[in-house]
Amino acid sequence: MDNIVDGVMNSYGIELVQDIQRHNEVNAKLRKYLATLSSAGQRDADQLIEYGVAYLRGLHEGPDSRYTGC
Repeated sequence: MDNIVDGVMNSYGIELVQDIQRHNEVNAKLRKYLATLSSAGQRDADQLIEYGVAYLRGLHEGPDSRYTGC
């Protein structure tokens, strides 16, 4: 799981140097989200990285306006 979390963080561009406490909070949320997907049967590492990046994008940039108001 560590390599998947690292892959997501690197793909999204979150750097540890900026704020260690914020980094740890995001890391914990991401781990919980990925654990949920994994427990639901998602095992493909590349797919988990894509889902993780989308999850972080939603956390930091807000919901995608294309999918709201349905």
